[in-house]
Amino acid sequence: METKTTVSGHIVSHDESVSAGLRYLMYTLNEEEKKVFFTQAFEHGSATFEDHMATKYKLIHNGSEYKLVKV
Repeated sequence: METKTTVSGHIVSHDESVSAGLRYLMYTLNEEEKKVFFTQAFEHGSATFEDHMATKYKLIHNGSEYKLVKV
């Protein structure tokens, strides 16, 4: 089931499979680091990052929202 969460003022849709990546994005990264990923996704369509367990995620810009998926 897809859920929407606000991260640093951006709406991010996601499902349960990316909960670890969402927590990493929300609580581990500082605001400047988050800004880099959201800017990259906005300007280039997506941004890929790894969490502390080396799991890869992709933040995809989609209109006025973003989607977080596992790579």
